[in-house]
Amino acid sequence: MYTAFYGLREKPFSLTPSPRFLYLADSHREAMAHLLYGLEEGEGFIVVTGEVGTGKTTLCRSLLERIEGDSEIAILFNPSRSANELLQSINEEFGLGSEQQSRRQLLSALNRFLLAQHAAGKRVVLIIDEAQNLSAGTLEQVRLLSNLETDSSKLIQIILLGQPELDEKLDSDSLRQLRQRVSVRWRLEPLPPRDTLAYVRHRLSVAAGAERDVLSDAALREIHRLTGGVPRLINVLADRTLLAGYAGGAHRIGPRFVRQAAREVPGVVEPGGRRRRAAIGAALAVSAGMAGLFWISLADGPGAPEAERPAEEARPAEPVPAVAAAPLRPPPTSSATTPAAGGSAAAVVVVPPPRATPLRDEEAWVGIPSGSTALVRPADPGPVEAVEGQGEFLAALLARQAPAEARLLAASEVLELYGLPPLLEVPESFDGLVGELARRGLAVSVLPEPDLDLLVSFDYPALLPLRAASGELRVVALVRVSSGVGDLVGVGPSGVLRVPLAAIEEQWIGDAWLVWQPYLEVPQMIGWTDSGAGVLWIQEALQRLGDFDGAITGDYDAPTADAIRRFQRRHGLDPDGVAGPLTQMLLYGDLDEYSPPRLGTPAG
Repeated sequence: MYTAFYGLREKPFSLTPSPRFLYLADSHREAMAHLLYGLEEGEGFIVVTGEVGTGKTTLCRSLLERIEGDSEIAILFNPSRSANELLQSINEEFGLGSEQQSRRQLLSALNRFLLAQHAAGKRVVLIIDEAQNLSAGTLEQVRLLSNLETDSSKLIQIILLGQPELDEKLDSDSLRQLRQRVSVRWRLEPLPPRDTLAYVRHRLSVAAGAERDVLSDAALREIHRLTGGVPRLINVLADRTLLAGYAGGAHRIGPRFVRQAAREVPGVVEPGGRRRRAAIGAALAVSAGMAGLFWISLADGPGAPEAERPAEEARPAEPVPAVAAAPLRPPPTSSATTPAAGGSAAAVVVVPPPRATPLRDEEAWVGIPSGSTALVRPADPGPVEAVEGQGEFLAALLARQAPAEARLLAASEVLELYGLPPLLEVPESFDGLVGELARRGLAVSVLPEPDLDLLVSFDYPALLPLRAASGELRVVALVRVSSGVGDLVGVGPSGVLRVPLAAIEEQWIGDAWLVWQPYLEVPQMIGWTDSGAGVLWIQEALQRLGDFDGAITGDYDAPTADAIRRFQRRHGLDPDGVAGPLTQMLLYGDLDEYSPPRLGTPAG
């Protein structure tokens, strides 16, 4: 379906093994070297183990291509559990009669065959795949086959392929005699990031007959992260990603399509997709007794994405009861966004094209004035041309930023936008950052869908986790969007980094938290059976915005629900008719008297 769209002659990620697509990573080459050494040296037993999909069968097929010729090879892909059936299967693979024969007759026939091959100068190799399914008794029978030997050499060489359970069996006391006869033992591990990228590119090049740069580096890193480097999962996810990119009309595929495809692939690492609403509440809840208002948007969308964080940031708080609202603050004045006295000029950095050589430490912050502390946006920043590789450069900058400093800069800028005092201490974690915002009366709502266009349409400052080149995450603030360019705070020691949205999307994992201020003391959720001041405000606000033409009664009724649904559809929300945090946030943004900070409005 997508092959012609991407200039491919065939599907590059078929699960059917093909020698033309064979790619041996460093670990597979090393395993191959051990296998060939064991066979050339006439060793009796060779064992290769690895998790499902790590390439054991592919390695076996590659080995066969190298030893065919003066060799007799038998492969058992689904060996029988009983010892007698196993012997029958082995004799059948070598073309020997096996029906209605006793174990002694089977062994005798096999021994005669092996002696004849030895006299003819041929090597005999038996490969048993899925050997972890063999019982201890059957494995012991396999060991006895190694007794078939001459004074100088083994008559048969046996390769056992299996999952890690085979290692556990071999390490047991009952099979210590077999373990002692294993001369070569190798454990296949998943591909490291470098080999994952090379593996995907190799298969694309073979399928196209030339180099084909379809997936961005950020997309390839996302494929590795979600599959853990397991080749079989890489094939499945890469195939689904190409299909998703084709459906979206993307000639070059970024990480967003990888995450979209991952939802349809069982076995991948969860890509920060939807979780139960209670899990989101637990992940972002703040400690009991906190003064302030902290809302998490759960009812305005079908679900909420889970935050993905580095290990040092992943300390979710326990869920707690709702906390009381703090005294309301007035809307911020225009002075909230002006620089402090004595502040330096705006630190605006345009991401340059990718470098031909690695970025040195002293060049990591090139273009960011030292000592610049004011976070001021220019009234007319001018266009920033999207250049290939800017996403990778952004990832390199993020890797140079300390996680705690990124959180401090991001939170301080958001607080400044609302005219609130800055942080005095660095938040210890993302939850700590959210807690500091809540203590100052701000609300945090989870973006209901991993969609950058949807995020921009909400038009509120947001906290975004972006992936650094090291693979870790940095939480930064997106504070302005104009002409396809976003202003980020938290990338660098100070200042605003101006980056094309396409580059931001390459490093974005799909989660986002919108920061806003609830100006009125109304319930977090307004819906059926509710009445009072909250419903009155909703009805009056929707009437002024042209969505409600019913009677303003203060009682939630069918016309009120219909009006809320109209408003929600207009803003791209799930039209459930319940005025939850996101709906209220958007109402404040549409009403003239509040004027909260917006992504699309320069600070003045």
